[in-house]
Amino acid sequence: MPSHLVVLLAMTQLYYIHWMDDVSLHVLTIPQDTYVPFDFSTGYAELDNNHIMIEKLGVSQNENVHLCESCHWSIIASHRPIEALSNYRWIGEQPEQLSDLTWLEELLIARAHLVGKIIRLEERKASSYFALKCHTILLPQDTTRLLDLLPMSLSSLPDIIRVVWAGKTSPEQSRLRTHFTVHTAKICKALQWLCRHHEDYRHVTIDEERIAAWNSTEVAVELMDSMTTIADPSVEDTSRSGFATEDPDTDEVDGDIPHTVSGFVDINNVTHSPDVSTLYRATQLRDDVHSTHDQDIMINVVTGNTILSEYYDPNYFTSAFPTLFPYGTGTPRQPMPKRVVLRTMDQIAIEAYIKV
Repeated sequence: MPSHLVVLLAMTQLYYIHWMDDVSLHVLTIPQDTYVPFDFSTGYAELDNNHIMIEKLGVSQNENVHLCESCHWSIIASHRPIEALSNYRWIGEQPEQLSDLTWLEELLIARAHLVGKIIRLEERKASSYFALKCHTILLPQDTTRLLDLLPMSLSSLPDIIRVVWAGKTSPEQSRLRTHFTVHTAKICKALQWLCRHHEDYRHVTIDEERIAAWNSTEVAVELMDSMTTIADPSVEDTSRSGFATEDPDTDEVDGDIPHTVSGFVDINNVTHSPDVSTLYRATQLRDDVHSTHDQDIMINVVTGNTILSEYYDPNYFTSAFPTLFPYGTGTPRQPMPKRVVLRTMDQIAIEAYIKV
């Protein structure tokens, strides 16, 4: 083994240490004519002078670079690792303008909404004052277009969100207003930043007239008015309880409990070819017609000409989640020297988000 390589064992993960002057790291170099929309320098001349892009968390103060086993052997073989940031996977750090948005503010600046949300709110059992706990269920949606005029109106929020209150009596709306409040200045600054830096927002128009009509803070009144009540949520509570789950509503937690999330995955065959899915649904409909002569059949008609798909639309994910992809980069649409399948790409992106 070369003298400039050291092996160490951190917990159960095997890591390799490379000195910064190791020439094998040059496979991570970004060509001079390749545009990166943000500064990826590390502050170390050996890396920055050679335009080497690497995860900053993997660079130690001892001027060492820590690599996982798979990346290490790829680099030794003079191959760029698939998981490397320099494999056109750069996403960029989240700017201040996008880092402190509420869940409603994020929805108002997104160009697409790929999931619908059912949000269950209830008053905490372990709190002596009014505080909430919330669970959100995500449901895949068929999206037909990307919005070019933002922010979207507050009155359109009930089209993509439904709120359910669990309890015998509904709370006064004045007690819930803070949870349905958006800040106009934050939305405006976020959109201005995205229009300057995000690849998918270059041609987005900010609705200055709508923003001017808003107060400094606005409440999503239409969303609150659409809230329904479930008097007895015990059935759902029982279905969600078990040895693998713990109730976070304990005396040790003060204030509101952070949202918990679950979702229905692939109920619309979103990971399959749209053409194959259409044929499969048509076959199912035909079989239903032949087997149920005396029953009504419900057909859900989605308005629009073409349903967007990650197979064909390069802006599909980055337009829907601008806070996760602040520059619109780091997706499979880019000309990666080594192609990454969508499933692997999603896994890598999730792991990177968890690190942050």
